[in-house]
Amino acid sequence: MLYSQDLKNKASAVISNTNLGWQQTGIICECLQDRYEIEMKYSKAIEKLATKLAPINEFFSASFGIRAQLSSQFAEEIKGEIDIMKQLIVQQKATQYLDYVKLWDSQLQSIRSNLKAAEGYLKNKKREYEIEGTLELAYSACQPEKLEKQKNKAAACKKEYQQAKGNYLELKQEMELLLKEQEAEATLDQLQQLNLQRLNAVKDCILKIFVYESSIAKNHLYDLEKMSDRLHDQDQNLFIEDFIKKTKQQESNPIDLDSFLTKLLDSQGQQQIYTTNIYPIGLEKTEEQIEQETKEIQESPQKQEEFLNYLSQKFNSSSFQLTLQEFIQCTNISIGILDFCYENKHAILAQQLLQFSFGLFTKDIQTRYMQDMLVNHQIWQHRDYWEAVIINQISKIKKGTKENINTSILSILTQVAQHMLMFKLSPDLVRDIVQKFSQFFKLNKEIADDLIQAINSQV
Repeated sequence: MLYSQDLKNKASAVISNTNLGWQQTGIICECLQDRYEIEMKYSKAIEKLATKLAPINEFFSASFGIRAQLSSQFAEEIKGEIDIMKQLIVQQKATQYLDYVKLWDSQLQSIRSNLKAAEGYLKNKKREYEIEGTLELAYSACQPEKLEKQKNKAAACKKEYQQAKGNYLELKQEMELLLKEQEAEATLDQLQQLNLQRLNAVKDCILKIFVYESSIAKNHLYDLEKMSDRLHDQDQNLFIEDFIKKTKQQESNPIDLDSFLTKLLDSQGQQQIYTTNIYPIGLEKTEEQIEQETKEIQESPQKQEEFLNYLSQKFNSSSFQLTLQEFIQCTNISIGILDFCYENKHAILAQQLLQFSFGLFTKDIQTRYMQDMLVNHQIWQHRDYWEAVIINQISKIKKGTKENINTSILSILTQVAQHMLMFKLSPDLVRDIVQKFSQFFKLNKEIADDLIQAINSQV
């Protein structure tokens, strides 16, 4: 969106500077017209003086005559420059480029306003959907008498969320199409080119004046210094650089349309891929081959399941040890899958990799565990991921007495809290997550406090 924002800023800057440029060029033309009239009067006066000096001193008469001729020629050059600048302004206004840019900018402002409102509405609906969907999963485990009503409520929230999401994406696409129109950018470029032509005409005229004044005798030195200072202050190159800088502006972060929890709720009821095939690991492979293999697994749910089958086979065997080649391949593929999970908000797949990483290891110079190779991945630092993991595990609790259900929930919280600490999540966040679920499911306060105390003791 940085390109889009730059284009919007560029349009605003072009409109402002074009209007200002027309006004300033008009003032410059008026000043040059005054200078033209002064030069014409000066030329005629100095010519009369040359005639009077002719009988007295031919040298001075000739010198003043040359100055009168140069002054007259310079006055005609100024008049020609004035005509060029006025014609450029007339041509620029006749193109109606500015009217087009103003209309385009107005349309963009309207779409941006609607998009901002849609973004706020989408955020609210996304949060409602997550809350009601979470309650549905929770009620299915511990309050089945409320489940049917909650299902209807969650379904309504999901529908509103999807409608809001669709509306937001439509508006976003409409804005991007408007911002990326080649016609708009081409028109802005043409308008800038016309502005540069006008500025160059002003610059050429002022430089001609400077050259003319530089040829005058030493008695005009003071006037030349003042003119030079004035030209320096209004240097056109600096003006253009400043114009370009005005197009840069910081952009707001776009809204994150999905989360781990949203994706978990959307996946409920979907058919899961099942296969008994095992992905081939262990053959001697180059880094390029492993990288290509990782990309293929990232793009194929079928191959992801086969890779998990391989890890499961090793995990459930009598020995958890991998060869060095197996360990390198498994580690690189696992990191690639975690990248896929992070980008696509896939909490369940990431959690399966986490479980297998605890036991699998290799021995080279020293013993290395797969867990140590995955612990620094960015996915573990997201609270939303761990909450989705907890909700997923609680939804699988079998029906039973309230006491048995609460015991199962406490066991899940204890295990996940331990995983969060092992994968370097902030202890404050771990405590907050555990307290949140303990209060929501109304677990025994004494037992919940013991769990919090156990978390504190491991920090």
